[in-house]
Amino acid sequence: MGVKAGYTQEDVVAEAVRQVDEHGWHELSMGDLAARLKIKTPSLYNHVDGVTGLRRTLALRAAAMLDDAMQRVTVGKSGDDAVRAMAQAHRAFLKAHPGLAEATIAAPPKRDRAWSDAADRVVKTCLLVLQGYGLDRDSALHALRGLRSAIHGFATLERHGGFGLPLDVDRSFEWLIESLIEGIRALHR
Repeated sequence: MGVKAGYTQEDVVAEAVRQVDEHGWHELSMGDLAARLKIKTPSLYNHVDGVTGLRRTLALRAAAMLDDAMQRVTVGKSGDDAVRAMAQAHRAFLKAHPGLAEATIAAPPKRDRAWSDAADRVVKTCLLVLQGYGLDRDSALHALRGLRSAIHGFATLERHGGFGLPLDVDRSFEWLIESLIEGIRALHR
């Protein structure tokens, strides 16, 4: 795709990330994005394949960013420490990129190999973190689903002001992750 109005595809994608983080995944529109970039909407098509193509690009970006964040903090760690680090990185990503994070919720279309591969890399990173527990693949996937659900749920409640009691939210998150770790250990001894 060519360069138009001095923007690259990366510039367009970066602005789309900002747009969805500020206004939500479902509010992504080519018209609003063009306005943010101060270009005409048709010019965006020099950089992205419409809103559907842009959503796919954002989903690939989200998976790569999440995987990178989790890999960075889990290198050299194992067991409980690795799970704690992975959970904190996942929560931080969800908080920093609330709109983009929505692109990580649904499983990618099976026919889209690149998107499936990107999602698979995230799962692989998580499974590597869980390998220290000696889980078989199915059990590790169940544990991963539980962790992911808890982290996404917590971050969603946190983002929407769901924790109004005067209690340290970070400590609540630590308590949640410790409970899940203990559960994984107890179920798979």
